[in-house]
Amino acid sequence: MRWLTCILSLLATPALSLSCLPPDPVRDFHAADTADTRWGIAVGRLDFDENRLPKVDWNRQDAVPPQTDLRATMVGHALDPSGYNTVFQANVTLRVLCFGPWCAAPKSGARYLAFIKHENGMRVVQAEPCGNWLYINPRREDLDRVHKCLVGGPCAERDF
Repeated sequence: MRWLTCILSLLATPALSLSCLPPDPVRDFHAADTADTRWGIAVGRLDFDENRLPKVDWNRQDAVPPQTDLRATMVGHALDPSGYNTVFQANVTLRVLCFGPWCAAPKSGARYLAFIKHENGMRVVQAEPCGNWLYINPRREDLDRVHKCLVGGPCAERDF
């Protein structure tokens, strides 16, 4: 009977960690490329009100909203076949996702590689707890890998 009680108590407890694949912008490129919706890619500064980010109340984890949309601006350069050369400046919706109590925590004013989804006339930049779709301080290597994908060059996901 003690074993049954132990097992049932474990099942009733929330998971203690979030398990994610390491984020890879080439994996995101493949997902966006095969999606039914239109996507763009830009690198630049993302500004928004950090005070509006979701906050986790660990005593009421079930109250964490799964999605919080924030007004933001992004200024930088969009990716086109010639590289990251097209000036990009736009109002965007920053969609901050929470998977249970684990929420993305983007930083305002930081430089990002962003996959931008065109959704109902809006540009949506999605921030996930696992780090997909939005890459802070992107490495030149990752920017180059995504550019190669766009122009039909080698486009392999990273082996982790």
